[in-house]
Amino acid sequence: MTATYFCPHCGSNQPSYEYWEHGDLKARCLTCGYPINEAAIGTASPAASRAKVLCIDDDRLLLGLFSLLLKGTDYDPLMASDGPSGIDTAKRERPDLILLDVMMPGMDGFEVCRRMRADPDLKDIPIIIVTAIADPKLNVKGFQAGATLAMLKPFEPQKLLNTVKTALALKANRPQN
Repeated sequence: MTATYFCPHCGSNQPSYEYWEHGDLKARCLTCGYPINEAAIGTASPAASRAKVLCIDDDRLLLGLFSLLLKGTDYDPLMASDGPSGIDTAKRERPDLILLDVMMPGMDGFEVCRRMRADPDLKDIPIIIVTAIADPKLNVKGFQAGATLAMLKPFEPQKLLNTVKTALALKANRPQN
């Protein structure tokens, strides 16, 4: 049986396989074969500690890329293909972070960001604007709409993951009201 657990050798959540040895349930990382801490086996869902990241973009290929990148790390990806469905998904799923495109038909990302900041249940979720707009005032416009960070497309996958990690760290270190 395979499951996902934190592998101390790989330093991230990895697919693992469970097996019985001398009457005890054991697990090893599928990537490196390292034994997984027995305390992690049989506990609540291993994915429960994974941060949920909502990706809102009208480009289906980019949503697929976001999904692949995030699934391979410590994150659970959620997808929405436009602003209104992104807001609905955020209200329903309460993600830990949102990756938001700007140029979308109907409602652009800046408006989505403003609406989320106006909603008491969504106002504290970090939002990273990810856009192809080469505007020198992108950061200013993003911050005015309520974004936490902004980055340009195309992006290097590791840079996106580092930006997600940074935004979640900023959220964790923010004083609670």
